[in-house]
Amino acid sequence: MRTTKHNYKDSLFRDIFNNAERLPELCEALLGLKTMSSSIALATINETLFTGLKNDVSFIVENQHVLLVEHQSTVNANMPLRFFMYLAEIYRRYVEEEAMYKKRLIPLPTPKFYVFYNGIEEMPDTWTLRLSDAFGGKKDAMELVVEVLNINDKSNRRILEKCHALKGYSVFIAQVREHIKNGGSLETAVGDAVRYCIANDYLKEYFRQKHKEEVFDMLNFAWNQELALKVRADEAREEGLSQGLENGLVLSIRSMMEKLNLSMEKAMDVLQIPAAERAKYAALIKG
Repeated sequence: MRTTKHNYKDSLFRDIFNNAERLPELCEALLGLKTMSSSIALATINETLFTGLKNDVSFIVENQHVLLVEHQSTVNANMPLRFFMYLAEIYRRYVEEEAMYKKRLIPLPTPKFYVFYNGIEEMPDTWTLRLSDAFGGKKDAMELVVEVLNINDKSNRRILEKCHALKGYSVFIAQVREHIKNGGSLETAVGDAVRYCIANDYLKEYFRQKHKEEVFDMLNFAWNQELALKVRADEAREEGLSQGLENGLVLSIRSMMEKLNLSMEKAMDVLQIPAAERAKYAALIKG
């Protein structure tokens, strides 16, 4: 029986990179800016009852730049909108409430938005997503540009050559996938991948400090999220969206509980249902 204290709701990527010691290298890889961990302030949003927002990694560098990074295994065209919401929350916390009513201009760190993609679908090295696409591509609309970077382990992929920690994460995921492809279980694949990374100096110190079970729990959560997308798509096709979003989510929760053997709470975690709405869905499912 596992006794780890880690919050399984965190992804492995989130746990690795919400660490100021690993972010200077990532900052230099993305911006070409050399900095020290002492000049970095984490600004990652953890889900609260009131906002329901939670992002992967965000950090402020020398009060000049704010970098927002999301990790995804599927392509999501709505990422600019999500980043817009994340940035608004980060600025809300960054600026003192009364300062907004003063006449003097409030200096803000300049935002940059990145998605690290490592799904199994073949994609180019880089591409961009734009908020203006949601406005029908109107040129005079407000703009927010997201740079998507493919971080699947592959030679000559510049971002991986520039950031050893990111390379280590990519190698770890590639090792897990290879073991599963060859018929291994996820739990066995995680143990083998951890040993491989330690032996080959990929995030060696991180994996030495973590229990294998803890790494499995975090990765298992992400794996369940990928399965959840398929389950939701299957349910949408079978039942149709005519029943409404609320009924569709109830069906998805029930299906995940049955097909993936998840508790109701874990199913709602994977589906990213806000904390404030969970009691409503629990009542619908039990009713």
